[in-house]
Amino acid sequence: MKSSTVFLIEDPCSTVESVSTLLRASGLPVSLFHHPSQFYDCYEPSIPGCMVMDLNGSLVAGITLAEQIGEKGYCPPYIIVGGEPRTCDLSRAMRSGAQDFFERPLDGSLFITRVRAALEQDDQLRQQWLTDQSVLKRIDSLSPREREILGLVMDGRLSKQIASQLDISVKTVEAHRANILRKMHVDSFIQVVCLIANKRELLESSSSAVV
Repeated sequence: MKSSTVFLIEDPCSTVESVSTLLRASGLPVSLFHHPSQFYDCYEPSIPGCMVMDLNGSLVAGITLAEQIGEKGYCPPYIIVGGEPRTCDLSRAMRSGAQDFFERPLDGSLFITRVRAALEQDDQLRQQWLTDQSVLKRIDSLSPREREILGLVMDGRLSKQIASQLDISVKTVEAHRANILRKMHVDSFIQVVCLIANKRELLESSSSAVV
């Protein structure tokens, strides 16, 4: 939390109260950007923080930025200042990680409270994202055949049944199972199941199986 940064995308033409001044006066680290594309070009998902968008009421521009950031892998929670969101905009924004909307004039105390809450939310979400990324890298290291065998193991198939279904030897199945444990960095298939119970779709592969 202490190392987290508020990524502020603030329209430089704004003539109203400066959000950056309010944030800094509250002791929050701020990294200022004057255009959504400027932030998008240099955004690094591994850096903790939340976004605050003050784009002269351009809610769509803020939501679009969040969606584009999300395509990079992880979009931090964000808060939008100004504008009058419609119901459809609100729904789209919430799906992309919006935590709050503030109209002007700002309630400074409430705004800072919500920013701090967004930073805490980012800490929780980011830890889960980093864990998921680690698991995804392990899954990605598996060969198509290993993913296929892992899927069958998760379905409760024994090595003999897998060998019969894939028309390979039990010894070959056992060798693949050993490789799976090694690449997944675990000691048992119970641990594998715990790691990827909600990521079964990642085991699917269109590649031709190779023994």
